[in-house]
Amino acid sequence: MTINKRNNSSFCVVLFLGLIMCFSCDDKDNATISHDEIINLTVLDKNNLQVSEIAGDGETLIKLQAKIPSKADPKYKKITFKASKGQFLSSTSNTTYEKAVDANGMAEVYLKLPLEHGPLFLSAEIGTDSDKYIAEKRITLLNVGQIINLEILDQNTNPITADIKADGTTIVTVKATVNFNSDAIGSIRFITSAGTFSGISIDNNIVAINNNVATIQLKLPKSIGVIYLRAEAATNSNIFKNVNLSLTRAFADNIILEPSVLSIDSKDDLVTINTYLTRNIGSVSIGTTAQYKAFQLDTNNNEVEVGRFSGLLEGYTNDNSQISSVKFVPDTGDIDFAKPIIIKVSTRNDNNQEILRSFILNK
Repeated sequence: MTINKRNNSSFCVVLFLGLIMCFSCDDKDNATISHDEIINLTVLDKNNLQVSEIAGDGETLIKLQAKIPSKADPKYKKITFKASKGQFLSSTSNTTYEKAVDANGMAEVYLKLPLEHGPLFLSAEIGTDSDKYIAEKRITLLNVGQIINLEILDQNTNPITADIKADGTTIVTVKATVNFNSDAIGSIRFITSAGTFSGISIDNNIVAINNNVATIQLKLPKSIGVIYLRAEAATNSNIFKNVNLSLTRAFADNIILEPSVLSIDSKDDLVTINTYLTRNIGSVSIGTTAQYKAFQLDTNNNEVEVGRFSGLLEGYTNDNSQISSVKFVPDTGDIDFAKPIIIKVSTRNDNNQEILRSFILNK
């Protein structure tokens, strides 16, 4: 469809699908205006080449160039640019920018691309309400690759070479390195499935990027297993990196025994054995077990097992490194209450060496 420009001594009004435009008259007859010339939108890169796809790097600027006929009615000479993502430069609204055309009917604006990938929808429009005309473009933002790397280091930011113990005390450093456009990302939010972030006063575990790096320290829990860690752009959770951290059991270095009584004289006398498994540094992991044995010595000083223990199925450490469920039950009919009864408790340390402690009933 075209708009015909007719010869006249003044101005003439031409109607194109309800769009009223005025043209000053000159000596050219039968000049026409194509449909695209009502409003045309072009997307250009820094080299002024048209683009249909470009890296969504959060930094690159593209130019949106809109053109209408230079002799359009004044009410159509302000163009509203819109973008589904990104930020228009010098605009009070990130994704909308109004700009008047120049004498040639041209308006140009610059859009800073988001740090994302996928479709980007752009438009330029003139007019209002039902008298509105829009030119639209869609370009593809390309994935720039892995934005964030995530490492687990020791407290002094050195590589970790040994097993990481779930001892409730060890502190590791979680280091996020931003490989691309750290200025656009600005800050990193750290997330963990277990443990406690420490040493940071910023709310929500958000750390500013400095020289492409953001770090935070994590105090490990007492539970063994896998911790799931995540570092994401504070303003865009679609930019992230996940890592898993496996924690091994922190075994005991020592055993402390606290029996409820030290003397029994009948099968009805239960002995509750509070067992504490401790470490020289930190705590044992929750769920660490111990083994229990009760015996008396025969005339040849041989060990003869006597009695029984209840609560062994629940006999593992709680958050306080305590085993409180185990009881010695002397109801098996094989105990001489006139002789000492020796209770031994054992467990293993980190080197798989046995640790043994004991106490004596009826000493």
